[in-house]
Amino acid sequence: MVGGGPGAFIGAVHRTAARLDDRFELVAAALSSDPEKSLAAAKELHIPRAYASFAEMAREEARRDDRIDAVAIVTPNHLHHAVAECFSRQEFM
Repeated sequence: MVGGGPGAFIGAVHRTAARLDDRFELVAAALSSDPEKSLAAAKELHIPRAYASFAEMAREEARRDDRIDAVAIVTPNHLHHAVAECFSRQEFM
């Protein structure tokens, strides 16, 4: 998940929906544009892999054998493009 840290309405909606659907497990996140808040929020939400930025998350997840399968972008709409472009440049296949 990128964006949607504590206090962000849509982030909570997406986290709840993922649990209800039971098809995805939230294992990695960059929840805020503020690195310290991002790391603290992931810890608070018990997300095992916390990142200081979405660029770091995209880069590091692409290197993992157990990398993410999908990313939920829950930033404000005008910020979606940069996140989607960053993740699309990484080699996830």
